[in-house]
Amino acid sequence: MKVTWAYDRGDHRDNHEVDLSDSAALSAVLHEIHQAGEPVAVTIFSQATDDPDDLPPGLQIGLGHPTHSFAVHIADDGAYLNDPTVEAPAAGFSFDLGGVPTEYPAEHLQIRPDTAIQIATAFLATGGKPPRLPADTE
Repeated sequence: MKVTWAYDRGDHRDNHEVDLSDSAALSAVLHEIHQAGEPVAVTIFSQATDDPDDLPPGLQIGLGHPTHSFAVHIADDGAYLNDPTVEAPAAGFSFDLGGVPTEYPAEHLQIRPDTAIQIATAFLATGGKPPRLPADTE
């Protein structure tokens, strides 16, 4: 699967893209991104599309914030995943999405970063089946 993320560097965008098929390798990349401490949206595409204007199906997660993240399934019937045991932050905050700082509302930030990484690695391991919360957070 293709994994992409980008940072706004003021005078340029710092774009990243890797193709991964191993869950352990994806986990390592995602932990590295998170530990950098720069909030960024990471997109994992489960299949390619021929239309450059069409966002392919996949998963998007927010990493880099110390305590909160998001996970959203990119599909016709996709939605944000929320962990009912995680309290939403007092206000939303910004993640770089394709190198563009993008505000995410507090109600979409009810996932812990480690949970978002688990969701992403399971998404890759299942070949792109609709994501769900890991069993220990439900």
